[in-house]
Amino acid sequence: MSGLLCIILLLHPFYLTRARDARGDDISGDGMVATVGAKLPSPMIIEVTDNEGVPQKEVPVSLRIISAPPGVDKGYLNTIFTATTDSRGYAIFSLGAGDMEGEYWLSATSPLSEEGVRLSYIAMRSGFLFFLIIGLLGGFALFMYGLNFGGKALTRIAGGKLRELLWRMTKNPVVGVAVGIFITILTQSSSATTVMLVSFAEAGLVNFVQTLGVILGAGIGTTLTVQLIAFKVFDIALLIIAGGFFMMILGKGKRIHYAGRVIFSFGLIFFGMKLMTDAIHPLTFLPGVTDKLMSIGEYHISLLVLSSLFSAVIQASGATMAIVLALSFEGLINLQTAIAIILGANIGTSITALLASLGRSVEAKRVAIAHILFRVIMAAIFLPFIPQFATLVGYIPGSAPRQVANAHTLFNLFSALLFLPLLMPYARLIKRLIPKKKTEFQPRYLDYTLLSSPTIAIAQALREILRMADIVHSMLSRSIEVIRTDEETERARLVKDDDRVDAMEENITLYLIKMSQEEVSLELSKRSAKLLHIVDQFEHIGDIVSKSLMIYAEKKIKKGFLFSEKGFMELEEFTEFSKETLGMAINALATSDTALAMEVVKRGREGRKLLSKYHDRHLDRLRKRIPESIETSTVHLDLISDLERINFHASNIGEHIQDF
Repeated sequence: MSGLLCIILLLHPFYLTRARDARGDDISGDGMVATVGAKLPSPMIIEVTDNEGVPQKEVPVSLRIISAPPGVDKGYLNTIFTATTDSRGYAIFSLGAGDMEGEYWLSATSPLSEEGVRLSYIAMRSGFLFFLIIGLLGGFALFMYGLNFGGKALTRIAGGKLRELLWRMTKNPVVGVAVGIFITILTQSSSATTVMLVSFAEAGLVNFVQTLGVILGAGIGTTLTVQLIAFKVFDIALLIIAGGFFMMILGKGKRIHYAGRVIFSFGLIFFGMKLMTDAIHPLTFLPGVTDKLMSIGEYHISLLVLSSLFSAVIQASGATMAIVLALSFEGLINLQTAIAIILGANIGTSITALLASLGRSVEAKRVAIAHILFRVIMAAIFLPFIPQFATLVGYIPGSAPRQVANAHTLFNLFSALLFLPLLMPYARLIKRLIPKKKTEFQPRYLDYTLLSSPTIAIAQALREILRMADIVHSMLSRSIEVIRTDEETERARLVKDDDRVDAMEENITLYLIKMSQEEVSLELSKRSAKLLHIVDQFEHIGDIVSKSLMIYAEKKIKKGFLFSEKGFMELEEFTEFSKETLGMAINALATSDTALAMEVVKRGREGRKLLSKYHDRHLDRLRKRIPESIETSTVHLDLISDLERINFHASNIGEHIQDF
């Protein structure tokens, strides 16, 4: 029989091909997508022709499953299906899909042909697109929550110390880079570090130039999480989650509890990555998907813009990198595509600091603009050389995800090394772009991002109170001059200054109340309460100047009356005495000098004696029928009463300082 077949094959060779219709379209079913365990949506069709292309009927054809995903039922693997061709030369096979997701390969052969044909189909779970979407969204949500949860836990452990480190160790740019790396590793977010810098610049704790080194370091520090993910740590994500969870609920003491929260958050980050990677995996089976995704990588500028927008919206470059790594684990993108997305992610993440700087001081705006402009410049430098950069990264051995992580690290490292020698010229450029200008009143030292560090927050509140105190002291000093000169313009300025004092009182009070809602020590809580009382005293003094003294000044301007020479001299003396008391109170507050505060308290009693003394002298002038004293009697008595009230409020400040 075998000899006869050989003769037939020699005389009339048959050829097996994938079936095509009259228009030339492939109808063989090769590469079709089916549901696991269900019947294939279309039959698999093999066409048999002779050497002249004429279809051959009644030719036996066998179809055998030669390859299947791991775990497929052994009975299904190597199953042979048979059919004979019809008048069109078609051998038609109706098959059921395998019971595992993945790609299945089949081989079609015939005893009347020397050559066979290979076909494949892809088995996907029912509703795989739905599960792909929810897997991506759920994994992304867990990833983002892990980043946020861990960052908050680390801030709870060492927030105050981190801020103090950032505050004290940024004078040297190189040290600033190291500090930026360290803090960003701990907070797991370069955005958190740069927002902190914006806050410190706003509060006057650091100047703009000091922040530049930290900005460079923040970019390097944020690559650590990406490096860990690239090592495929997510295979043990559930173990990490379990370890962190039991540390949180069983650990005794805050340190163990918050350390558990940090570990738990890393587990969530890695588990979120695993969910995203598993969700994306079915895409590798779909015909043409990989090629299409690879072809997108040719549009570097478009990818950079889209990546920037996405990172800006979610305010986390790490999340963008997580998606890139998930795609690279499945081989769906190449290194050049990943680099373009990395450049965009680094620009997008700087938007967070820009948003944080809105409505803040010039220094804060400079920090934010310096950050975003630095990212844009570096992306522009690297963009034309993406192929060369990809080649350089490729020299470092490792898997595709490892190369993506290495590209992320090297980009930020090269950026820091390139910019570090240019920081001073760059700082001058930013200062020219954003010059200082006169702005409307706003709090200078109150920063709500510092509330989690009560020690620093209360120090900032004190700085704002002293700023308020200086305005009040200036108002009192200028008030007597307005009464002397009848200067309406200056009187209007004084009244407007009280609006500033009122706004400051409102802002400081709200700030201290919000700070007291944080976890603060009893000592800081008492100090906060004292400051609230002190703010209230300064506000009362401002009100007395604007709503009493300046009202009398307005009457004097309109009616043109004059004080007696001795009467006005007494007003000047009492004003000077009250001004000295207020100045002593401010100095005692600034230095926490309790001895000086005691002196301020004593001047409260002296002020009451002076009030009685000046009151009697005025009555004596009235008895002498001095015309000016008679004309100004009511205003004069009200003025000395108000000056005593100012002295009284200043002495109250001293009382509160004694218990600091």
